[in-house]
Amino acid sequence: MYQRSSSFLPALCAVAVGLVTPVARADEPLWAHTVERGDTLIGLRDRLLRPGADWHELQRLNRIANPRRLVPGSQLQIPLSMLLERAIEVEVLHTHGAATVQRQGAPAEPLASGSALAAGDVVITGPQSSAALLFGDGTRVLMRPDSRLRIERSVRRGRSASVSTELRLDEGSVDSRVPKQQAPRFEIRTPVANLGVRGTEFRTRVQGAQTTIEVLEGRVASPPTAEQAVTAGFGALATAQGLAPAVTLAAAPDLTGLAALVERLPLQMRWDAPADAQFRAQVFDAGQPDKLLLDGLFDGGLARWSDDLPDGSYRLQVRALGAQGIEGHDSMAAFTLKARPEPPFGTAPRDGAHLLHGPVDFSWTRPVQAVRYRLQLADNPAFTAPLIDRDNLDTNTLSVELPLGLWRWRLASLRADGDQGPWGDATTVTGVALPPSPEGQPPQFSDEGVLLMWRERAGARYRVQVASDAGFSKILFDEDVDRPQWLLRKPAAGRYHVRVRTTDVDGFTGPWGELQQVNVPRSLWWWLLVLPLVTAF
Repeated sequence: MYQRSSSFLPALCAVAVGLVTPVARADEPLWAHTVERGDTLIGLRDRLLRPGADWHELQRLNRIANPRRLVPGSQLQIPLSMLLERAIEVEVLHTHGAATVQRQGAPAEPLASGSALAAGDVVITGPQSSAALLFGDGTRVLMRPDSRLRIERSVRRGRSASVSTELRLDEGSVDSRVPKQQAPRFEIRTPVANLGVRGTEFRTRVQGAQTTIEVLEGRVASPPTAEQAVTAGFGALATAQGLAPAVTLAAAPDLTGLAALVERLPLQMRWDAPADAQFRAQVFDAGQPDKLLLDGLFDGGLARWSDDLPDGSYRLQVRALGAQGIEGHDSMAAFTLKARPEPPFGTAPRDGAHLLHGPVDFSWTRPVQAVRYRLQLADNPAFTAPLIDRDNLDTNTLSVELPLGLWRWRLASLRADGDQGPWGDATTVTGVALPPSPEGQPPQFSDEGVLLMWRERAGARYRVQVASDAGFSKILFDEDVDRPQWLLRKPAAGRYHVRVRTTDVDGFTGPWGELQQVNVPRSLWWWLLVLPLVTAF
């Protein structure tokens, strides 16, 4: 942990303006310089020490009798505070989205990967944007979306490996990985906290008047007292009143069963979790671990982003939010996105359609990236042993001989180099036969007329035609009915020709049934009229 004591701060400020000479403390870290031929303490002062440093202090510390005669190959111990500080640049490892930098008050300009930053530069990330920074001692800082970070100090002390870094996080979030070093030299300031760090992996988030600290490895101290520290596995909130008691970080979520291959956009990732749980989910480039591409807070075990993401290999990182909104341990899972070229949308036949078996025209849209299409038709959801599998279609139509039964069809797009995209959603189509001709039954005579009947077909409608001739050139009645019977009301005596055909629930109309004749005798209706009188007597 790094923290500045109250006695050390005035001395540091005085040295900065050249008023006093720094004096080594007994517990101060030292750097060993290997003496070379011709070295003298005065010469080393000019080459290695900061302005105002007293070489006599080195003489006393190392018990040197003659400052002009140093033994080549021996080790000269030099306090780090006496070493000359040299500014070192900060490397921009990766950027994503709208990341900008303001240099010494100049207007913001785009921040590019590989560029260098210096003390005084301010880095800003916009929505769904990030920047990864590499410091001189190997420290890596990942700026998350909507963050503002100022580099206040980045120096190396002499020729040592000691690097001093001071940052100010005004808003947003940063994730820091500080390598294990002997001396504490990494510090992040926020509006309400001053965090000293050594050999630590931790997250810092500024939200208005409070700072969230989540420590994954090592410890983070918040001066002025060394007791105010957060250790690995804990998180805490810091406010202007101080550091709140630390709480245990939430356990890493279980991502077992997460899809390893994603073929649809927008990107959705689902895992088992209570509906009222909240998570932070992030997507990183698998080949560049510091490159954050997507970030967001989500309820339940479902993360969904509307932002575009190219096909490729990625790493999903998920952590649960615990008490006081402190984020817990990470779970990680690799996945591959292969959503392009996007599959066509089928335009005909529609999903669930019932069609007469035989030639059927299939058609679909034309995705921009597709030069060919692949169509499969199978009788099972897994599309094993498909009846049709055509991958050389260069038009968006195909006539298919559709058999009887339930079938599934799906489409995929292919690029010019043969790269096939994912399959589109399968849709179903049913091949049906024409409904059979109705099977007639003997007519029944009554006082109302002649009741014509035929065998019923579930859900069907019927068309009945009655004509005076067998060729149906003189149609007397032509009606649609939804019952398997029709009443020919009190017809005149004579011969009638009747035919019926069926329209099934899918709207397909079958052929006319067998022609039937009905002979109505002249005496029928007289008999029916007198029948009640005879019965009465």
